[in-house]
Amino acid sequence: MAVGENFNKKEMIMWNIVQCAVQGRSHVKSGTPCQDKVYSCSKNKCDVIALADGAGSAKYSHFGAERITQVMGDAICENFDVLFNENDGAAVKRKLIDDITLCLDDMAKEIECERKDLASTFLLAAVCEERYIIIHIGDGVIGYLKDDELKVASHPENDEFANVTYFTTSKNVLSKINILKGNLGNINGFALMSDGTEFSFYDKQKKSLCEALKKIMLESRNSCTKLNADVEEFFETQIKQRTNDDCSLITIVRAETRVEDVAPQSMFRKLLNAIVLKIKSLFGRFFASKKK
Repeated sequence: MAVGENFNKKEMIMWNIVQCAVQGRSHVKSGTPCQDKVYSCSKNKCDVIALADGAGSAKYSHFGAERITQVMGDAICENFDVLFNENDGAAVKRKLIDDITLCLDDMAKEIECERKDLASTFLLAAVCEERYIIIHIGDGVIGYLKDDELKVASHPENDEFANVTYFTTSKNVLSKINILKGNLGNINGFALMSDGTEFSFYDKQKKSLCEALKKIMLESRNSCTKLNADVEEFFETQIKQRTNDDCSLITIVRAETRVEDVAPQSMFRKLLNAIVLKIKSLFGRFFASKKK
C-alpha cells in the first residue's frame, strides 16, 4: 500500500493521501482476488487519486481495474491542462472514453481475452495548483471536504436495480460518465470509495457521508504515514465485516503543514499516536450507533 505526501514546491502545497483496498469475505472464501484497486500519482504539479471496482461477472476484472487506474491516472497527470481548458464537455467525455477503450483493448490483446472481461467502475480526482477534475463511471461515491464539511460530489450510478451499475466496458458508458471540474476555492480534499465501502460510509436515504470518513480526512491533514496502516486495519476488522464485497477507499487532503515547516518524522510520533486513539474512538462510536 503506497502512501503519498506530495507537494508543489512553487505554490508550497502539500497533499496527503490515505488509501487501502481489502479483499471481501466472499472472495476470501472462494479464493477470488481482490477486485478493488486504488492508485495515486504525482507529476507536472498534478496529484491524482483513482479507484476501480472490478465487475464480479468479468473474468479478469481485477486486471482491468488495476490497469485502468494506473494508465488513466498517469494520463490525467500528463494532460490535466488540456482537459481542464477544453470547454466542449462532450469532446472531453469522448476523449476519456476513447482512452479507456484503447487501454482495455491493449490489455485484452496482452492477456488474450475480450474487453468485457476487464470491466470495472472508475473513479478519479485530480488536483493541479488551485483546480480540480473529477471523473466517475458506475457506483461508488466521490466526496469532497469543504470548510471542514464533508459533502458528496458524485453519487452512485446504478441501473434500475440497486445492485446493477455501469462499467468502463458498458455500451452506453459515454452517456453515463460524470465529469466535474472547477477551482478548488475552499475545497481541501476528495474521497473515493467503492460500493463495498459505500455500505458503511454512505447513507443512501439521506445521500450523505458519515462522520467517520470526515474524521479520517481531517486527521490526514497533519500526517498519514501511520494513519494509513490504522485505516487499513479498521477496514479489515470492521468495514469488511459489514459486507461480503471488497472494500476500498482513497483520500487526498491538503496538508496543514507548509513544506518549509515540515519537521523530522520523529517529531510526529506523539501526534500520530493521538490520531490513532481518536480514530479508534470514533470508529467504535460509529459502529455502535449503526447496530442500534
